[in-house]
Amino acid sequence: MKQRLPLLLVGLLLVVAVLHLAFARVSPGLGSLFEWLFAWAGTGDGLSDMDRFVFADVRTPRLFVAVFGGAALALAGTVMQASFRNPLASPDIIGTAAGAAFGGAIAIVYGWSQLAVIFTPLAALIGATGVTALVFALAGSHGRFSVANLLLAGVALNTLFGALTTFIVTKSFSNYTASSQVLFWLMGGLDNRTWDHAWITLGGLALFSALIWPRVRELDLLTLRDDSAHSLGVDAVKSRRYLVWCACGLTATTVANSGGIAFVGLIVPHLARLLVGPAHRLLMPTAALLGAILMVVSDLGCRVSPADWNLRLGVVTAIAGAPYFLYLLARQRNGVRL
Repeated sequence: MKQRLPLLLVGLLLVVAVLHLAFARVSPGLGSLFEWLFAWAGTGDGLSDMDRFVFADVRTPRLFVAVFGGAALALAGTVMQASFRNPLASPDIIGTAAGAAFGGAIAIVYGWSQLAVIFTPLAALIGATGVTALVFALAGSHGRFSVANLLLAGVALNTLFGALTTFIVTKSFSNYTASSQVLFWLMGGLDNRTWDHAWITLGGLALFSALIWPRVRELDLLTLRDDSAHSLGVDAVKSRRYLVWCACGLTATTVANSGGIAFVGLIVPHLARLLVGPAHRLLMPTAALLGAILMVVSDLGCRVSPADWNLRLGVVTAIAGAPYFLYLLARQRNGVRL
């Protein structure tokens, strides 16, 4: 059953993808979607040019960013939790997402994002890598990490770079366009996503997943003590740095195109472990599919909610994830191994 679960999740993802394309506050709806799909397959052509544009150039790129971005954040969280041997590690807890947001905010405020679409993801990658390197430096020495030090360093750097990002925004108040872009981007959202954003998110997911997959056995061994991993042929220090750098890349290319999305990288790996166990060869595809489903469903909730709510994607994922995070903390406080 566990081996077939990814196939079931693919089916569920296709269902929620159809719902995501079909339902919004305004038309076109489900009937028009099927007409568009039939026309795309060459068996019909009864759809207006406007409806065709909405499906092909507005809703589909947004759907793809949600799918690829959710999968990337879930994979990043899975890699970080194994690398740090810490069930509370995730891109938004240890500061990686905050660093990516800071780099992306600088690119937007100073106009680099207007030069080429690649500059925002590049700035986000630099920020994510830099902050994670600081966490490495502050949390321990010689590749050995204390869980308490890791969390303290992550909280400190989250606060610091969150404040720096806010400072960047306040400095740009005179530039209303830039400041509003950064503000909405920091709250997370997939409004006005284009095919460029979809391809960049897919490229980051494909590239860094391809770099991680050959080392899936190392992820299993990194959950042991470093000495045990070394005795089984894995250099834990080098492997950890390599894998966490890849997790930074997954985070940066997603945050650059979706803004701040909380808790996907934290809760999805835990849910995947409950379903398929700790072996990363099955855990990673399961987590990626669950992350994609969660992101698509959350974005669908934003799109069908009342317009005057102005509900943001980051708000929805935070509302869904915060109670689970508190549950994990309560279990750890009561001495239950996570």
